[in-house]
Order: sequence, then structure tokens, then C-alpha cells
Amino acid sequence: MFWILVIAIVFVHLDLERRIWIRKEEDIFAKYRDEKTSPLAAAKWAYYAKAVFLLALILFQTAGVAFRESLYFSFAIYAVVLQWRLPFRIYGLLHLILAIACLGAWAWGRWAAF
Repeated sequence: MFWILVIAIVFVHLDLERRIWIRKEEDIFAKYRDEKTSPLAAAKWAYYAKAVFLLALILFQTAGVAFRESLYFSFAIYAVVLQWRLPFRIYGLLHLILAIACLGAWAWGRWAAF
């Protein structure tokens, strides 16, 4: 599950860079919003969610939590913030499903170790 998460993060980031710099899209956060949400509001909350993700990752690492677990926990927080602050979209739901799967794999690994 760890490598699926890493590949997903890298792929999404590279796609974002392509849409910004190569395709020069204006509404790069359209996947986060519905017709009632302004592009600026979607961008603001998507940025906030990413900032919370990175801050959580740094704090977990600083506290001595292993990287894999830090990534799982911070990504789960990110997925929850996306669902909480932005309209329900399949993109946010997929984040939540991946976060639950990662936490489940982590919990299963911890349980199986006993």
C-alpha cells in the first residue's frame, strides 16, 4: 500500500505541474469543486489541506514516527480535510479510500506482528 500511495502522490504532483506549466490551465483546482464553489475558494482549501498534510508529516517525523507511518497518518489527515472543507467529489472520495486502505494495511501489519 505504501508504494501505491507514493506513486499516487508523485503522479498527481507531476500532473499538476504539467497542467500549470505546459497546458497553462487557469482553473487547476476544478477537480476539487462543484459549480457552487468558486475557483479561488477551491484553491484556498486545497492549499490548506496540502499545508496541513506537510505540517503533519514534518511533525510526525520530528516526533520520531517512522516515515511510512508518518506518510499514512498525514495523508489520512489530508483526505479528511479535503472531504470536510470541499464539496463531495469523486476525487476527494478516492483520497479517503486510499487513506483508509493505507491505515488498514498499517493496522494489519501491526496486528500481524503480534
